[in-house]
Amino acid sequence: MTAHILVIGYGDTGRHAVNAALAVQPDARMTVLDLDCVAAAEAWANGADAVAGDGRDPCSLDDAAADLADHVIIAVPDDLDAFLITRAVRPLNPHAVIVAVIREPANHAIFAFDGTVTVHLGRTDGGRT
Repeated sequence: MTAHILVIGYGDTGRHAVNAALAVQPDARMTVLDLDCVAAAEAWANGADAVAGDGRDPCSLDDAAADLADHVIIAVPDDLDAFLITRAVRPLNPHAVIVAVIREPANHAIFAFDGTVTVHLGRTDGGRT
């Protein structure tokens, strides 16, 4: 069975996540969800299914097939948005492995209460993620 990986946010971190996931699972179904239509078009041009929309919006998550994803990688530039996206995804797909990239180590606690959410501490230099 081919894995379905949903990446929310297609900045630098999201691009790296897509490349890393495809290096490990080249046959994975990759879907990218991003607010920026240009980023979504770039993801599509790079071979991913792409949806322009908000990761906090259930309709956008439905369009991106979040309910079918085996893994959801949240790579947005704001920790609060990452948390809200996590809260929007979890009810749609209680079994998905969720990886949230956060910027501020102090925010780890807001993600840690849910044992199914893995948090990776990202860079704090202000670069687009």
